[in-house]
Order: sequence, then structure tokens, then C-alpha cells
Amino acid sequence: MKDFIKYLIICSSVFILVPYSSAAEVPSVEDIQALESMKLGKDVIEQKGYIEVQTSTTKEEEDCEGCIFGYDFFNSTPTTFALSSNVPIPTDYTLGPGDKILVEFFGTNSEKKEGYISRLGTFNLPLLGPINLAGLKFSAAEELLKRRVSQELIGTDVYLSLSEMRSINVYVVGAAYKPGTYTVSSLASLTNTILASGGPSTQGSLRNIQVKRNGKLINSYDFYDLILKGDSSKDIRLQEGDTVFFPLIEDKIRISGSVKRPGLFEIKKGEDLGTLISYAGMVNKQDNKIQFSRYSQEEKQRIVQMIKDSEESMNIVLKDGDVFTVVSSASLKSMRVSIVGEVSYPGVYNIRSGETVLDLINKSGGMSEQAYPEAAVFTRRLVAEQQKLSFKKNADNLEKSLVDAISAGSEIDGEAYTAISSFIERLREIEPTGRQVVSIDPYTLSSDPKFNFTMQDGDVLSIPKRSSSISVVGEVLNSTTHIYDEDLAVQDYIGLSGGITDGADRSKIFVIMPNGQAVIYKKRLFQDDISNSLLPGSTIVVSRNPDPFNWLGLASVITPVLSDLAVSAAAISAINN
Repeated sequence: MKDFIKYLIICSSVFILVPYSSAAEVPSVEDIQALESMKLGKDVIEQKGYIEVQTSTTKEEEDCEGCIFGYDFFNSTPTTFALSSNVPIPTDYTLGPGDKILVEFFGTNSEKKEGYISRLGTFNLPLLGPINLAGLKFSAAEELLKRRVSQELIGTDVYLSLSEMRSINVYVVGAAYKPGTYTVSSLASLTNTILASGGPSTQGSLRNIQVKRNGKLINSYDFYDLILKGDSSKDIRLQEGDTVFFPLIEDKIRISGSVKRPGLFEIKKGEDLGTLISYAGMVNKQDNKIQFSRYSQEEKQRIVQMIKDSEESMNIVLKDGDVFTVVSSASLKSMRVSIVGEVSYPGVYNIRSGETVLDLINKSGGMSEQAYPEAAVFTRRLVAEQQKLSFKKNADNLEKSLVDAISAGSEIDGEAYTAISSFIERLREIEPTGRQVVSIDPYTLSSDPKFNFTMQDGDVLSIPKRSSSISVVGEVLNSTTHIYDEDLAVQDYIGLSGGITDGADRSKIFVIMPNGQAVIYKKRLFQDDISNSLLPGSTIVVSRNPDPFNWLGLASVITPVLSDLAVSAAAISAINN
């Protein structure tokens, strides 16, 4: 994890890890050396106006499965940070040795003095002499100067500004990602320092970050308040010598299932399940069940039980090692499916999990008298995805075979290579229909449950009118549609389409039945073996002969691919019709 040190300077233009000068925005050699002394594993490049931190590429970021929520907050950060010399100074800023101030007199006396507050905390005013400013708030120091000038220099006004802030040293220790001493701006807050130092280690707490001053605990900071609630009210400004301490994580729990933020969470003593749910975010806010697992010290084993998502269960006090799994009531999940064509009320319907295709037909008012259930077209997203993967795999296999043929020394002219490459590209671009062969005859669905399949979200059922045609596609002289005649066989319809072309594969003629099934056609002596089963709405497909590619050794690969494409084309034709 923690390629966090993609930058050494983070989060606020008022916070920098090294002292800087208002006279020039380019860091000095001393600044660069100070950065290098921190040994944060980065190369700092000096450029005009900013410091760019080059991230090392030797350490790859990896997801930390055992890390608590919030730890990945420190994974990704900017690689550059602009220096700023125009930061507004808060009125409660405390002056101290190292601050550079500018004092200007106007009126009867016109003088100005810019310099640093000395280590003794004094500043030598023009015409007035030394004055002690260390420890005073900026507003208090300004008021003190005005009062003294008004008393001692009649007709003179004074203006005080802070031209450069001092730097302070703070310590980051404990279970920190990069413990050590950090030189930061005197305006740096606790949050700034946490972010810039990389936060805790994988064992460090995010919910009990402590700030100690002169050996005493002055603040305990919960980082969850910031990242989950946007609450920074407990953030404080650090002072010289402060220590930021990351304790070890004491208690953590895991939550999974129907929540927006599954994973490990650090918990505080006394927090309940309701607090955890607010952190994780429930996906479905009603009718859930929660699997609750806790290790029993008495029984020396983990006890698992199911509890209801109720106000009472939300009061369960969390303990280290608890595991919760939120289970949504699947029966209440609403899904949208479509039914179009020859039904009384076509359209989009909301259904619940477990409802079947017969339930959908009944909801739509049943089929009309002109419905042709044998030619129903049913499409499903999952099937389309599987078909897409199949086409991509075929494209990859064909591309590999082409490479192997070339490697074996086969000579391929430019036109052949272009044709095959175009064919491979077409395979990758085809969007399958996702058609699934189904039987939706109401009697069959009612009498045989295995045909009454369960609907899924996004399913589309199209029931066409009764067809009176036979289509012929593929390698024929004239791909067309003919009026159905029960006395005609497959070869008769092919003959009515002008016969097969020279590029046809006579052994790969098949018939797409109205329901989407594909049947290989085989010519027998004095008999057409599927003539009796040729139904209205069928499509006769004459495949392309892959023999022209035999010299490449690709016939075995191209043949099934062309068949798949033909089936897909026939399915699309059936849907469009």
C-alpha cells in the first residue's frame, strides 16, 4: 500500500514541510537538504515556483485486505505542490522567535523595519526600541504596537504585517507509517501533519490519534469524524515540540453483504451496530436480515446467529472480532423486464425475484390469437455477455492461427492479410443479441415446470405474429424470404433463391428453427431429412466455405466461427422481423 509519498507537501497551501522565504519561491539548498534528511524515499527537483516530487516506481501499490477502512485514504496523492506566499494570517496566530514581521510608520514619522523576532522574543522598533512580542496573538501584538505608538509618537500610525512565518519541529511516533521529526509551517494543523507524514501503519489507529505537549495529552483525534462526517472541529494547530502519537489498533470488526462500504472498521469502546451501519451505509434500508458472528470465550468457538434489522438490534454493543453480514430480502428486490409483441398489454414490468416467464405472460394479459409462441425471441444480458466472450475468443484463436501460419513460412498476399484482419476485427466488434432458446407455449409452461424458467433483470421476451414465410441467407445468389409451402423442402427453397454460390460449404447448411434452435441439414437419398420439421418462420443458412484459407491452415478455426456468425445473423433477422 502506501505509495503515499507521491508528494511531501499535502492538503493546504499554508502547510509545507520545510521553511520557505517570501523573497523567492524557489527552495534553498538548505531546504532541499532538510527534505533529504527526512529520508522519505523521494527525489526532490528544484523548479521555479514549485517543488515537484518524483514518485519511485519500484514499489507497486497493492490493496490491503487486512487494513481498516480509511487506510486507503493515504494511497493516492498529488505529485506536485505549489508554494504560496500569500496566505492570510489568522488573528489568533501566536508570534514567536523566527517569525519575520514588517512594521511601518505613517504620518508625522515615516519609518519601516522588517526583521525577525529574536530568540529572546523581542523586536527592535524604529524610534521606540525593543518590544516583547513572543507569545502574543497577532491581533494582540498589533493592538500593543498601536497603543504604544499613539502614546509616544504623536500623529503617527503603525501598520504590522507578517512577511514570513517560522518553522516548527514536531514528532510523529508510534504506529506511524513514517515516524520521525518533521519540520512544518507554524500554521500546520494536526490533519495536515497526519496527511503529510503518510498516516498510520497497517497496525496504527485512525480513531485515537493523540497529540501530546510537554508530556501531557492535549487532544485525541478521530480521523473517521473527518472522512465520514466532514467534521474537523477537533483539529488543532500544532506548536513547537508537539508529538503526534499513533497508538495500536485495539478493536476492529468486519461488515459485508448489502452495504456500500464493506470491509474492516476500527471501533471505539461502547459503539453499537447502529453506528457501524451508519459508517458502512446500508444498500437496502428495509426488510434486511443480519448474520451476526462473535467469538464466545465461554464456549471457545464462534457463535453465528441471524438477527433482524430492527431498532433493538441496532443497540448491540460491538466487540473486537465481530463479523456482520447484511442480507437483503431477495424476494423484495424489484427487477424490470420487457414483453413485446402479441400480448394484451405489452410493456415493461416490475417483477420480484422468483417470478417466472409464465407469471410475466399472465401479467401482460396473455397471448393474442395471432401469437406464434414457437417463434418467440427471448434475450438475456448474461447470455449476450457470454456470446461476446465467445466471439472475442474466436477472434483471438484466429489471430493466433494467422500468426502461426506466417511463422511457419506461409506466404500471404496483402489482400488476403487485409481480409482476414478485417474479419478478426469484425468478430471483436460484433454485439450479440443474447438470444436464448425457450419454449413459451402456455400449456407446456403449465404442465412441465422445467420449461417455466425464472426471469432476470433486463430480460426481454418478444412474441411475434404467426409467420407464413421461410428465409434463406448466406452463400446463395439471392438472399430472400419465401412464402411457406409445406410441400417444399430445404433444397427447394435454396433453388428459389438462385442456388448456392461457388463459395458455399455444402456440408454446412443448417436451419434456424423459429425458436432459435439450429439443425444441421443433411441430404439423404430420395429424402430431405428435416423437410417434415421445417416450420413457418424458419431460416435456412448456407455457410461460407473456408477452403480458400486452407493454404493458411485456418479452415478448422474459420469454419465454426462462420457458423457462429451465421446463427447470430439469423437470430438478429428473426428479432427484427
